[in-house]
Amino acid sequence: MRLATAETRMRRDWTGRVRAVRPDPETILPPPTPATAFRQRYGVVYNTHGPRMRIGVLWCVAVILSLAYEPTRPYGLAMLYGIVAGVASRQVVDAWHPGRESIERWVAALGGATLPVLATAGTRLLGAGLLLLVLVSSISAFLQPRDERDVPVFASAGLTVLAAGVCGGAAASLVLLANYEIGAVIILLIFLMVYDASDFIIGSGASNGVEGPLAGALSIFATTMLLAFTEVPPFRGVDVWNFAMLAAIACPAGQLLASAMLPRANAKAPALRRLDSMLIAAPAWAGLIGLYLQSAGR
Repeated sequence: MRLATAETRMRRDWTGRVRAVRPDPETILPPPTPATAFRQRYGVVYNTHGPRMRIGVLWCVAVILSLAYEPTRPYGLAMLYGIVAGVASRQVVDAWHPGRESIERWVAALGGATLPVLATAGTRLLGAGLLLLVLVSSISAFLQPRDERDVPVFASAGLTVLAAGVCGGAAASLVLLANYEIGAVIILLIFLMVYDASDFIIGSGASNGVEGPLAGALSIFATTMLLAFTEVPPFRGVDVWNFAMLAAIACPAGQLLASAMLPRANAKAPALRRLDSMLIAAPAWAGLIGLYLQSAGR
């Protein structure tokens, strides 16, 4: 028995030398559990297992590369965020129906990934895509065998529309925003990144659910001071503070929405957590930037 245990913890590298295998933290550490009932259902559970900082840096580089070449900018954003939105939509459906192979999970994934692509052609095609998503979700729910259903038909269809509509709609909002004003989408992405980084660094070690979002909001305000001083377009002077306040409120609200979309806050949905802070912020910015540009006479 001891030999078997020792063998599972040892391996030989390419030189032939025997080395100890580092244990996976997820197998030896219990998952973090929020203290209060509200945080258990709607809070944000920070997964500190694994190379989280390196993943964040790689994500930042991927976003920068998607914006680097102007002619393909909307398509780069649509491809990058469409892939993540499709995976996030599928993870939401899988979280509610674990271990069940159903057509709804594929409809949600395809819908979430397609909406950002449709947004590259404008709002009309995006609206048509949302209507088609509702239709296809309803049909797929009716086609599900009755003995495999664990929820009513319309509840199953609603979950598919919710997962793909919210995740894909947020990603599509970024694409629409890039068509309106590239400066606005860059500033929003900066706000989202500094919020996520500050929220994770502070919130993952906090004993309550306030310190992380508060740190994220303060980071947004610190960034806004520089943007207001340099008057980065499309904003004029202090106008950027209004949108910074919107981001500081919408980012934690999006995290609460992401938790509400899952059966429990600590359900495994890493792609959804990659997008959670923009679920409300991106659609709000996409709608209000157009009004701001009109009022500014641009």
